[in-house]
Amino acid sequence: MSASKNKQNMAEVASARNRFDAALQLLVDKRDDGQESSDEGGEIDICLSEPSPVHSPSKRSSTNRGRKRKRAKDDSDYEMGQYQHTYIMKLFDRSVDLAIFDEDSPLYPICRAWLKNSPHSRDPPPQSPEPEAPAPTNSEEETERIPDIYKMPPPIKQDPDDHTDYRIPHPVPQPKTYFFISDADDAPPAESLLLKHMERWKQVRQSWIDQGRINEMRYGESMQLLRDIFDCQMKDV
Repeated sequence: MSASKNKQNMAEVASARNRFDAALQLLVDKRDDGQESSDEGGEIDICLSEPSPVHSPSKRSSTNRGRKRKRAKDDSDYEMGQYQHTYIMKLFDRSVDLAIFDEDSPLYPICRAWLKNSPHSRDPPPQSPEPEAPAPTNSEEETERIPDIYKMPPPIKQDPDDHTDYRIPHPVPQPKTYFFISDADDAPPAESLLLKHMERWKQVRQSWIDQGRINEMRYGESMQLLRDIFDCQMKDV
């Protein structure tokens, strides 16, 4: 009699375990399907939750001790007013609780909370650092100090009717020498041609250098400002 009763109890335990495993597997499958659909669609999931104390009938003491402690803690927090409303927004694979922020909250701490991915954390949101007050300076140093520069002065504008590009010099004229290559007696020697070409290309190079200096004169105010900054920095060295 006792043997048949033990077999019946073991069968009931095995059946209960199988049903419990099937229920857990079903929850895992539903969760995976929800994550895949949200990742593929790239949509925003918003979950609203309000505090509601849950009371469930007690089961076996050995398996529900942790749950009872958690429920007791949640109930005590709810009674003490520590349980807050949540407004969880899920963007891609991260979530953030927007209920801890107000309308005047800057975007930077909200992004940090989203990167932290702890929507159920009760820590207060990080505050933006306040700018430090500038240290007092001496009046003489303040007068000699160059003000902060955020933009260099523009170059001198040319006449609207003048369409000349000041970066390109005028072409150096090519000396005209008429000769026939096939006539050996009339053609100049190769050394003479090479010397003439070298002399002309030296003039071309010098014309580009001179034209570059002329073009840099349009930026005279910027160059003077850079010299003043350099001289001011060298005084402190």
